[in-house]
Amino acid sequence: MEDEKTRLLAEAQRCRRLAASINDPDVAARLNALADEYERRADSSRGAGDEKG
Repeated sequence: MEDEKTRLLAEAQRCRRLAASINDPDVAARLNALADEYERRADSSRGAGDEKG
């Protein structure tokens, strides 16, 4: 599960970097929302891994 969490967090960082470089506020907002979703999924994957222990 740690690999999945790491991958999701890396995607979130990538989205935030892209959002910071985009001049279109709508696109930047969508990228930031996507980053938020990746971070939520990363948190969930960690929780799921703890339950399977």
